[in-house]
Amino acid sequence: MIGFFDSGVGGLSILEEVKKVLPHEDVVYFGDTKNVPYGTRSAQDIIDLSIAAVNFLQQHKPDLLVVACNTATSVAIDELRKQFPQLPIIGVVPVVKTLAERTTVKRAAVCATEATLQSRVYQKLKHDFAGELQILELARPEWVTMVEAGEDDSVALQSSIEVTAKEIEAFGVDVVAFGCTHFSFLRSQMEKVLPNVAILDSGDAVARHILRVLRANHKLRHEDVVGREYFFVSGDERTFSAVATKLLRRQIVARHV
Repeated sequence: MIGFFDSGVGGLSILEEVKKVLPHEDVVYFGDTKNVPYGTRSAQDIIDLSIAAVNFLQQHKPDLLVVACNTATSVAIDELRKQFPQLPIIGVVPVVKTLAERTTVKRAAVCATEATLQSRVYQKLKHDFAGELQILELARPEWVTMVEAGEDDSVALQSSIEVTAKEIEAFGVDVVAFGCTHFSFLRSQMEKVLPNVAILDSGDAVARHILRVLRANHKLRHEDVVGREYFFVSGDERTFSAVATKLLRRQIVARHV
C-alpha cells in the first residue's frame, strides 16, 4: 500500500505517474480539501496539517508515504520524518537540478506557490544546483484555486496562463519547472503557448524513486492484478470526486473523513 496526501487534487498528478510505473500497488489518497490551499498558510499551519494527514493515512498501514504536495514537502517533510521515523516518506520538490541540466541559455523559470519559493528546501536546491542560473520565480496561487474548482479549462485560467507565458518569454528562458503538483494538470496548456520551452514536473522522478525504495525494502507487490484505490477528503467529497474524475478522465469516488 502506498499512501499519498495533498491539500487537494494536485497530488493526483503524482498518483497517476506512480500508477503507470506500479500498476499492481494498492494506493490510498487523502486530499485535505477543507484546508486547501496550503501555499498561503504559515509554516506552522502547514506542518500541523501535514502531521494530521499522515496520522490519518497511518490507519491504512502504508508501506511508504508520498507527500504529493510541493508546499508540504518544502515546509514539513523534515518534521514528518522526525515524527514518523519508521515510515519511508518521499516528497516532491521543484526539479531544480534537472532544470539546471536542461537549460542551454542559463535562464529558467519556476512556477510554484509562495510558500515553496520561500522555503529553505527550495532555496537550498537553488544554491546547490542552480547558482549560475538566472531564475524567474512565479507564484501562481490562483492556479491552485482554479484547478481545485474544476476550472482547469476556464477562460480565466487560460488568460492567466497566457499572461504568464508572456513573462516567461520576455525573460528569455528555455526551461520551466512546475513546483506545485496542481500545475501538472496545466502542462498541455503551457506547452501550447510555449512551444519552444521545455516544461518539467516531478511526477516521473517520484514514481521511479518509489519503485527503488519499495524494491530495496522488499515491499513490491508481485501479484498480477490491478491495484485498488481508496480516496478520502476532509472537505466536500462530491466536489472532489467530480473534479478528480474530470482531471483523471476516469471515475473517482471519494469519502469524507
